[in-house]
Amino acid sequence: MATEALYTISPSNDSTLAIEVSKTGLLRKRRHILFFETFSGSLRYAPDSLETSGVDILVDARSVLCRDAWLKRKKQQRVTQYARNRALEADRHPDIRFSSTRIYPKQLRGFVVEGELKIRGVGRIVKVNIVLNPARHDRIQVDGDTQIHLSDFGIDRPSFMFGLAGTGDQALIRLLLWATPAS
Repeated sequence: MATEALYTISPSNDSTLAIEVSKTGLLRKRRHILFFETFSGSLRYAPDSLETSGVDILVDARSVLCRDAWLKRKKQQRVTQYARNRALEADRHPDIRFSSTRIYPKQLRGFVVEGELKIRGVGRIVKVNIVLNPARHDRIQVDGDTQIHLSDFGIDRPSFMFGLAGTGDQALIRLLLWATPAS
């Protein structure tokens, strides 16, 4: 019989949940990294029975923040404002959700977590590469990434009007989260 453990996922100083969008043209070696500061979730993990395992994450789209060191503070604020108000339409769609539907092992290391990612009310099935690393105090480090196309979620690339032109459609979602035993 498989033993399933329930874990809670929440922000911490060690956690990162971010989306990276590459620039194009003259700035093609640059990228915007947008961090989300407010999120919560749960991890159900049964190592001997992956089919009963799952993950659910809820992100507050209004908590997005640009911290690009290569931009001045005012430009960071403009990128944040664009991401929050235009790209994510966070007032209309405050929640970004991921709910797994299937988990299966990768050949070499880790897992593929398949599920629905919902941004701006638009849901798409994505596959997230995940590695789980046990840590002290029964915590589990959840390290993962997935590629998405912003246009799949109805997100238009910025126009010259906002001084942000030259961003790609492809984005990388990266996460480094800590799951702690649910009380």
